[in-house]
Parts: sequence; structure tokens; C-alpha cells
Amino acid sequence: MRVDLRALHGELLRRHGPQGWWWPGEDPFEIAVGAILVQRSRWEQADVAVTALRARGLLEAAALAATPEEEVRELVRAAGFPSQKPRRLRALAAWWAERAPQVPGLTDAELRAELRGVDGVGEETADAISLYCFGRPAFLCDEYARRALAERGHAVPRSYAAFARALAPSLAEAAFTVAELAELHGLIVEEGKAAALARPRLARPAPGVPVPSGLRPSSRAPRAAAARRPAAR
Repeated sequence: MRVDLRALHGELLRRHGPQGWWWPGEDPFEIAVGAILVQRSRWEQADVAVTALRARGLLEAAALAATPEEEVRELVRAAGFPSQKPRRLRALAAWWAERAPQVPGLTDAELRAELRGVDGVGEETADAISLYCFGRPAFLCDEYARRALAERGHAVPRSYAAFARALAPSLAEAAFTVAELAELHGLIVEEGKAAALARPRLARPAPGVPVPSGLRPSSRAPRAAAARRPAAR
């Protein structure tokens, strides 16, 4: 599958305008927490849970990891899956508190492998955290990307891993910066939202992707450096 991703970026940029550093959340750990909470949920649900954690001072990795699971469960119940997400959040927090300071010494592949080893961090979530929290090059092969390419005549493999492998040559050819990859993901989501609104039966956005109104950070450079400061955990 060969895709002119530069052309796609230009097309969507003209249609939807600049998206900047798209994923909501000003702090890297907050972004990672949101990536877990939005799994199989709407962003509005996840945002309620993020707000509750913030109010209790638990958007800090060591504090969240040390909080009993039952307490976390009550705070994030709005995001759904109360038997899974509290456990997954605490696992992510424990990994972050221990390993985030060492991330600058990891290759992109090593970082992704470590993230995939955290309970609840699948391929898409690992790519989102790599890109938006640590400023590593990653393309989210999510449902919005699948639809965008399929609607432009491309035969998209069914699995996430196969999609990523098939797209790898096109990504290498496009040679995007990290900031461009972050914006491209936002543009693809905006395109998916617009397409959904044109099809009333699909008007609700796909779960697992934040699509907040008015919460998206303005355009800015990647904040990977902030993710490396132990005190921010």
C-alpha cells in the first residue's frame, strides 16, 4: 500500500486548518492517563475522570501508583470499565514513576516495547503515548486513519500491526517531523468527525479517540522534555 501522505496532510490542512499539538492535556502524564481512560469510551467520559483525578492531586505518577485501586475506581468510574481501568492506570503510573526518567536513553522501538508491556497499553495507546508524551515519531493506525485511507481507494489491512507495516514505506517517504505527525493525526480525526456528521447514522465519533471541543492545546512544539523531568511524574 503506497500512500502520498504529504498530499493527504496538505489536503486535510486546507480543509480543516492547523491543528497543532492536537491531543488534549498540558502535562505528558495527564495525556497518558487520558489515553488509557478514553479506551472504548467517549472523550467526554474520560475527561470527567481526568478532572476527578486532578482534583485529588493524582495526575502525578507516584501519587497515583500509591493510591488504592478502589479509591481510583470511584474517581474514574465515569470512563467506564471499572474493573479494568483503575488497575491499568495504576500500572501505567508505576511504570512512569520508575521508567520515565530513563526514556531519553531508549530507542523508539525500546520505548514502544516497554509501553506495550504495561497492563492495558495496546498498540494504538503505545503509539499515542510515544508521540504525544515523549515526542517520538509514531503514526496512529486507528479507525479514523483506516476510514480516511479506505475512502480514498486504499486497501487497508485489517489488523493494526498489518496496517502499520503496510504504511511504513509511505511514512518513510513522507519524512514527517514529530510535530507534523501529531498534527496529521489531529487532521485525520477532524476529517473523520466531518465525514461522520455527513452520515447521520455514524454521527457519533469512534470510541478511543479524544475529540473535545475547546480543549485542544494550541499549536506548540513537542513537550517531550517535560516528560523527562522526574519531578513532573
